[in-house]
Amino acid sequence: MFGRGDSIFRIGRVGDRPLSAPQPDSPSMLQALRYGITAPSAHNTQPWRIQLDSDTEARLYLDPKRALPATDPPGRQVHISHGTLIEMTAIAATSLGYRTEVELLPDGEMSLPEFGAKPTALLRLVADPDQAVDPLFSQILSRRSSRLAHHGPPVTDDERTRIQTQARFTGVEVGWVPQDLLATVLDIAARAMTIEVNDRALFDETLQWFRFSDQEIAEKGDGLHLDTAGLSGLSLTLGRLFTRPRNWHKPYNRRPYLKGFVDSVRTTRALLTLTTPTNTMRDWITTGRSYVRAQLTADELGLRFQPISQVLQEYPQMDQLRTEMENLMGVAAPAKLQMLVRVGRTQQPGLSPRRTLSSMIQPQ
Repeated sequence: MFGRGDSIFRIGRVGDRPLSAPQPDSPSMLQALRYGITAPSAHNTQPWRIQLDSDTEARLYLDPKRALPATDPPGRQVHISHGTLIEMTAIAATSLGYRTEVELLPDGEMSLPEFGAKPTALLRLVADPDQAVDPLFSQILSRRSSRLAHHGPPVTDDERTRIQTQARFTGVEVGWVPQDLLATVLDIAARAMTIEVNDRALFDETLQWFRFSDQEIAEKGDGLHLDTAGLSGLSLTLGRLFTRPRNWHKPYNRRPYLKGFVDSVRTTRALLTLTTPTNTMRDWITTGRSYVRAQLTADELGLRFQPISQVLQEYPQMDQLRTEMENLMGVAAPAKLQMLVRVGRTQQPGLSPRRTLSSMIQPQ
């Protein structure tokens, strides 16, 4: 089903994200998944393994090698990343005349040792002559996250309402941080990133997924790199000079990395929140579906997204700050604040790389 045309996604500062070249007899599911795998994921790990059951059915599995055990111990964020792929695939399927039936966790929720053994979802494409193309399909290839500074006019009430409406999923509340709390929440977010950067074990996980050269980006097709890290000006120049694996934990590397984040965060125009009334694996996946619809809608409006959810992570070093954030936002168990997202207008950010679809397909 795949040949040499199944080329890697390249990064770039302008233009749309390229797709793997289709084969003449490519099944409908693979055609939809070509777009599906452009979905955003935590640390751009792309934690997806896909089993094709037929031309129109596929099972989605977590790739345990692409989990984030240090910063995401329960696997919540990687399951959110599965929700983004599911919804992106479903949106793309409408362009082929299909609606998508999604069965989440068909073999039930899984424990950590079962990650990768049980599917997170079963996808079925159902031909439907009345299926209209989802308007968000046109935004898939131009979608990109931006860690850059916000500029221009604030996010309008109409833009907020449109994002909320498009992102509505049963069980996910889409909201906004009130303006009078914005500065406090941004300060907490900056403190959370400081904890992560200054903790060797936690920052080592970012190192694992950081790509230091164009060659490494092209070879691996995943992870983070400086052009998408939010650095600019002197911070970006110093980052390119000093950011090497051997220098990762040196102060002259950590400082500009953290400064770039904090400087961008301080310009934030609006903060989107995604909250669920419970905190189950199904909630995690559904959050991802809601998020990707919100991001595609924002892209259509000329707005960019950047998740800044470090403070919501469940490792012990973050417990106190996470509790502070939850109390501030009025979220108490069993409810969960799943995502905190910067929303605003930025310069054109760099594209994050993508692996080939063929590398994600597993044999039956």
